[in-house]
Amino acid sequence: MLFLTTGLIAMAFSIYLLSFSMPSTAAMVVVNSYAQENEKTQNLTETNIPKVLPLVRGFADGNEVFYITTEVSDEKLANYLTNLTKSRVVYTPALKYAPPQSLANIYEFTNGIKGSGPEGFQPNIADSQPGDNKYSPLWKVNLVTWNNGITPRELTSEEDIVNAVKNKELTIKPTEIIVNCPFVQWKDGSLKVRENKTLTDESPYGGGQVLDIDTKKMQVTFVAHRGFAPDGSTIYYIATDASVKKAADELGVVFVNRTAPTLKSGSSSDLYVFTNGLKGNGPMGYQASIASTNAGDEAYSPLWRIQTVTWENPAQAQFLTSLDEITEHAKQGHLKTEVAGVVVNCPFVET
Repeated sequence: MLFLTTGLIAMAFSIYLLSFSMPSTAAMVVVNSYAQENEKTQNLTETNIPKVLPLVRGFADGNEVFYITTEVSDEKLANYLTNLTKSRVVYTPALKYAPPQSLANIYEFTNGIKGSGPEGFQPNIADSQPGDNKYSPLWKVNLVTWNNGITPRELTSEEDIVNAVKNKELTIKPTEIIVNCPFVQWKDGSLKVRENKTLTDESPYGGGQVLDIDTKKMQVTFVAHRGFAPDGSTIYYIATDASVKKAADELGVVFVNRTAPTLKSGSSSDLYVFTNGLKGNGPMGYQASIASTNAGDEAYSPLWRIQTVTWENPAQAQFLTSLDEITEHAKQGHLKTEVAGVVVNCPFVET
């Protein structure tokens, strides 16, 4: 995956991220010297692959919406949803540390009319959708129960739920469970679908993270990006949203400012993105990114706090695959890492 090709969009995103970790003049030097550094490559294969995930139907503001479920802070629910959807939902205790201001609400029905909801009743209802100021893919689960003697009906908005509570038709029980449920399609919008759906090892990183959205088959096909876990093993991840608009636009994902507070919390973990050195499939056109945690680890989170990795002498850059290698080269003064100031929602996926 080559993000920094001759494309102006990719180059703009590179300058954007670099501006967090070095003076603007240095950022220009890196971009201008790209042609020279371009001679060294990482030579990875299968850097982009398609990944099909099941869609979940729900409601928001009275409209039909479709989303994916990738992580849950409760182990029992994660296992239940994995069996229900036939797709891995990762138990992610780190989500419990998400600041309250980064969360939205989702309502799950425990009884009522039969439907496609997780408990066999009507679909879930979200309190917002992309484009709303309070939208977040991080949902706090609220259990909704129809009271005895009430004839259930299908509700489609938070307003419907609030009115039903006022009429003493429903009871709401808030939980401490947090789920990562990025929206894929909603009223008047969707994740950006790539124009060129043919994936190669040289496919651009940005320009959209989805190949196809099929609400009849209830599935979405993402571009899964190759990277490395802390121990050097290969992982693949998708991208759904970012906390800074410019970064979101370049990647072709949803801008979600509400995830920004996770940057300084235990609900996010680090993804190391290279700003120079070996040409490759990383987000900035250099070697593949390296994660600080892996799915299944206690500290794993799909909310990646982007850390830039910059070689002091790009001509002497080496191909790194593990967190230990980054740490060792940093100790020796070969490279430096800095927080870029952006959180990107990048769930790991099985391949």
